[in-house]
Amino acid sequence: MPTLSNRAAWVQAKGQPLTVAAAPMPQPGAGELLVRNRALALNPFDGVVQTLGGLVTPWVSYPAILGSDVAGDVVAVGPSVSRFQPGDRVLGLALGIDKLANRACEGAFQHYVILRQEAATPLPDGIGFERAAVLPLAVATAASGLFLDDQLGLRRPCVQTPEPTGKTLLIWGGSTSVGSAAIQLAVAAGYEVVTTASPRNFDHVRRLGASHVFDYHDANVVASMVRFLGGRDMAGALAIAVGSGAPCIDILGRCQGRRVVSMASAPSPIDDAPLARQLVWKLKRLPRLAAGFLGLAIRARLRGVELRSIWGTALLKGPLGAQIFHDFLGPALASGRFVPAPEPLVAGQGLDDIAQALALLRRGVSARKVVVSL
Repeated sequence: MPTLSNRAAWVQAKGQPLTVAAAPMPQPGAGELLVRNRALALNPFDGVVQTLGGLVTPWVSYPAILGSDVAGDVVAVGPSVSRFQPGDRVLGLALGIDKLANRACEGAFQHYVILRQEAATPLPDGIGFERAAVLPLAVATAASGLFLDDQLGLRRPCVQTPEPTGKTLLIWGGSTSVGSAAIQLAVAAGYEVVTTASPRNFDHVRRLGASHVFDYHDANVVASMVRFLGGRDMAGALAIAVGSGAPCIDILGRCQGRRVVSMASAPSPIDDAPLARQLVWKLKRLPRLAAGFLGLAIRARLRGVELRSIWGTALLKGPLGAQIFHDFLGPALASGRFVPAPEPLVAGQGLDDIAQALALLRRGVSARKVVVSL
């Protein structure tokens, strides 16, 4: 391998700003790929780890490299890697701040990153790196919530047209990146999908396969969905948008079928914590957050609904990870049965632009995912 140099956007310690500086050149070990990162996507969780890492990810070792979504070119492969070779275009889930890895060399916010082959997918030539970067964490989170046995436990997706299950899945937050992935995964597994979005995003979620969509701004949306879903055999609900747990509980509690809500969201926002002087923020928000989770637990019990929380990388602890990233996603992308969604919003052209891209994400985007090209 030729001599290469690496740079990264580092978080030197808890609650610190990003600093771009030199980084060691990673060397792929067994089952690993060294990837030249061409585009990375940002997730609200990146900002949460930066500001509240001591609370939400206390295991992270510093200095750390954040980021989960990678698309780029394979530079080298380690021993026992048979599915990839140098020159391949890939997308992958970076695990730098996850308990599974907790290694800076696996963080996405750098030029050269280590990916694990079980969390990487070949990228067809017709899909650009920026479009591909929106997928990895969204697909992993959606698949974990939908298919793991301790979540909704749904039938797994297939590349061919599936046999209909006759069951309906509720996805609250269909135009988000996780929602966009979840709609497509559920449809590929044979489920009818009913979702929510703002009216300007109705066509977006319908193109992805949702059969019906409701405006979550409507004050009567819960009652309207209960009436619509009456008589359907529910497969459960995926609560993605902030504050979506409560309406999902209320709907499933009045419907037939499986009353399980898998949540990839909190009852109130936590992605707006400041880097410094957090005491006032914590005094206001943390009690409210704790009360919100307690209220959801009580609400679920009163309505006979099971409530579960999703960890986005949980699928990699068992065979589901390979089934999604190896068996399904690559062929589905190549055939067009699964499309990158939502559209990327390119907010920068280098590591130095990640901080401003995170600020843009905090201000909010709709049916887009913030991406930085490298």
